[in-house]
Amino acid sequence: MAPDFGYHVDRIANVAEGQIVIGTYTATVQDESTISYSTSNTDMTISSEGELSFLVEPDFEEQNEYLTEITASNDAGSDTINVKVKVNDTLCELDTAAIFDFCLFE
Repeated sequence: MAPDFGYHVDRIANVAEGQIVIGTYTATVQDESTISYSTSNTDMTISSEGELSFLVEPDFEEQNEYLTEITASNDAGSDTINVKVKVNDTLCELDTAAIFDFCLFE
């Protein structure tokens, strides 16, 4: 049987600026076949366990939103989901006009 991500609605993930790991996206399969994962975004990678990550720490000021298609496949077929990743700006940056009330700098 082909892998199945289940309910097909676009996924939205929010990550903090500088956070590498985005989240885990896994498909299921009825038999014991091995599932391979791939991502369409060249700024990201996905592990054999479905963990989606950035290759380089994201920077809100450079790009604050990413789109990717994740495909799960095996010999019987494939399934694809869309993921939108939103990068949240951190308030503790020295090069922005942020309020520093709760920021700690080491």
